[in-house]
Amino acid sequence: MARYEIQISSERCTGCLRCALACSDLYSKSFNPSVSRIQVVVLDADWSIDFSDDCNECGVCVDHCFYGAMQKTRREGGG
Repeated sequence: MARYEIQISSERCTGCLRCALACSDLYSKSFNPSVSRIQVVVLDADWSIDFSDDCNECGVCVDHCFYGAMQKTRREGGG
């Protein structure tokens, strides 16, 4: 599986959780953001995006972001 460096633009995040739902579906076969390897954190009117230590940088979260809050660049030797 390819690995990517993932860049975050949290100011573009709407908090829709598509990234977390795609991740949880792929790795736990359920639509459950709480078991996702990516977490969208709400702080007042701001959003931040954090990755757990289990994240393998597959980029599925980026592929499902409609708002350009994340971009990916393929890592050298990353499969």
